[in-house]
Amino acid sequence: MLQWALVLFCCFCFSYKSLADTTTNPVELNLSDGTIANPQFGCPSGTTAAQVNSSNWGTKTVRFGECINTFAISYAINQALQGVGISIDKVHYNWRYVHCFNTPGQSCNSNIENRVNTSTGEITDTTYWDELTVVIEVTDSSGNVVETKTWNMDKWYKYNADNSHSSNEVKVGTTRWQIHEDNIEVYNHLQNSGTIRTPNSLGDVRFRVTGYDKGNWDGFYGPVISKFQTWFTYRTNPCTQTALYDASCPGYSEAYAIYTYNTACASSALYDSGCPGYAAAYYTQQCNASALYDSGCSGYAAAYYTQQCNASALYDSGCNGYAEAYYSQQCGISALYDSGCTGYEAAYFTYQCTANPLYNSACSGYTAAYLAQQCGINSLYDSACPNYATEYYKAQCKLSPLYDSGCDGHKLAQCDANPLYDFTCTGYSKAYLSQQCLYNPQYDKTCTGYIAPIVAPPTSTNPIVIPGAGTGDTIVDSIIALPPKLPELIIMPQPEIKPTPEVTLPTVIDTKVPVIEAPVIVVELTIVDNIEAQVDKEIEAQLMEEVIVDEPIVEEIVTNDTQEEKEEDTDTVNETVEDTGEDTGSTESDETDEAEEVTEEAEVVEEKAVDEKVVEEKAVEEKKVVEEVVVAKKPTKKIVMTKKQKRDAKIKKMREIIKNKLKALAITMGKAVTLEQQQALQAQINALINFVPGFNAYGKQMIPGVDFYTTKDIYRDRIVPENNRGLLNGLASQILHEKMVDMQYEGMK
Repeated sequence: MLQWALVLFCCFCFSYKSLADTTTNPVELNLSDGTIANPQFGCPSGTTAAQVNSSNWGTKTVRFGECINTFAISYAINQALQGVGISIDKVHYNWRYVHCFNTPGQSCNSNIENRVNTSTGEITDTTYWDELTVVIEVTDSSGNVVETKTWNMDKWYKYNADNSHSSNEVKVGTTRWQIHEDNIEVYNHLQNSGTIRTPNSLGDVRFRVTGYDKGNWDGFYGPVISKFQTWFTYRTNPCTQTALYDASCPGYSEAYAIYTYNTACASSALYDSGCPGYAAAYYTQQCNASALYDSGCSGYAAAYYTQQCNASALYDSGCNGYAEAYYSQQCGISALYDSGCTGYEAAYFTYQCTANPLYNSACSGYTAAYLAQQCGINSLYDSACPNYATEYYKAQCKLSPLYDSGCDGHKLAQCDANPLYDFTCTGYSKAYLSQQCLYNPQYDKTCTGYIAPIVAPPTSTNPIVIPGAGTGDTIVDSIIALPPKLPELIIMPQPEIKPTPEVTLPTVIDTKVPVIEAPVIVVELTIVDNIEAQVDKEIEAQLMEEVIVDEPIVEEIVTNDTQEEKEEDTDTVNETVEDTGEDTGSTESDETDEAEEVTEEAEVVEEKAVDEKVVEEKAVEEKKVVEEVVVAKKPTKKIVMTKKQKRDAKIKKMREIIKNKLKALAITMGKAVTLEQQQALQAQINALINFVPGFNAYGKQMIPGVDFYTTKDIYRDRIVPENNRGLLNGLASQILHEKMVDMQYEGMK
């Protein structure tokens, strides 16, 4: 049956490939039906646009000038082919054209041998060779292009004399027209290539002609084209007889599927359940493959028993190895089944540990169970005990209110220890004045040793500046170190807190508890020459101290006076990534976040320069950080602060120093009386705002084998001049500008 189907299919193919084709008569298109499109922005001034002309060449033509134009014309295919049951094989076309190869200063044939090979027509110099391109497109009934071809004029022909190298030339009067003729093959019946298309499935034949005179002669000296003709080759549509003729025939997929299905069923009834004889063939196939397929298969009972015993000797007591399998099964279910089972001792130990983790110190969960037992007796047994932090906190606060800002009486105790702790402390104003006068008699006229200053008008070489701490950043350090020296805002260090009395803790069950010794970290606000270097030295000095603890567990608690500062410190720690090599993340992004926090605080300080009342209110909000450690009297050990703790302490101290510097600059800026003074102070504030802590670490990277500049500041005795053109018009304009900038962030917090 398969052989007959193949023979029938081959006969169909041969029969329709043998059908004769038919060619229609050429139809000349009316050039007046076409359209001419100018460039996107129109023809350049002084150039000549293309036109359809009927008088210059004895026939209707499209003439091109210096402007690049496109002429388009189309012809509906169903105008020529209106028959039913036919398909198109080819779309034929031709046209005539002439060309004048002129250049600036030389006419069509003048010195033509310098531009072309007159024997072959090949172009040897394309500098002024005119463009003439024709794109032929065949569309479907929806206007989509389904076939296309492009022709370019690439050979020279003399328009007023015969051309021996021309293969298709016609003489009309004295003009030699070149004829280009070609076709687009829609379907090749010999090679079964292409797509079978009917006239109704096709739309138009389109011609798009683009040309211009590249020699730029004034007038119509570009290419000339005329007499567009088109015709078609068609035949009886073979798809009407069988959809299997070609994959492009309508219904081909369905017809091919039926053909394939019938062929496969004829080859084997097992191809598909719909094939004749499928059920009987399938049953025989399965029984032959395995007698276990169905109980009706020959040898089913014996095969089934063998299968079950092979699968498990426990299937029946008559199976080989039943006794051994049963013993192994019970031991596998529980090693406690018999003392001879593998793993009996381990299982017994696990059983006891599961019943009570305190059964043996090697039991899993023994440590946790023991901890829970001890914590139930005394919550202060270990820092991991529930409520340990609460009970420990209560005990410390009871011993000393200075332990934490949350302790009752904490603020009063701080004020007693140091009136400068808070501006609301009794005697704060007097202590603050004494402190400033001690460090700088010029701070106030009432200070002992005050000398009235002689004020000289500020100049570009003598601006008002505030000397400050070095940062490692050349520009920032140069600003901070500029003369003359003005009074510095110095904050006295927090007085050392007296040791608190020893805490007597309840007696707990005898358990060895490791005691870890940690250093006391005291953060001081000190004005130094180099911020980062000094902070590093202070931290290293702190790490060298040995601290003897009086409590069983070392506990470091860093507190702030307000919940707002606690949240700020928490954010800072979260945003700071630990050093590379120990923790993941990018320190660069953390330093940028830290710099943004300093910038935000600095922007607030700038506004204080305008309103001194705001300066007073903001100064009240800043609190000191108190870090205390309570330890027990036991053998001491030395602990090294982690890189993260060192980094956090360093960044916090740098922020305090920069804030104090900005505060001092803001106060001085509020007292400035001239625009030059305000501009100089504003430049220093901007430098501090843009300072990124830790950024100068990049400058420490060295390239082996290359000598660079020595690592020292070179602009400490110079002033980098400001760009006067970039200055805003006065302080009032500056304030208004900053307010306008801040408006865009309103409502974002």
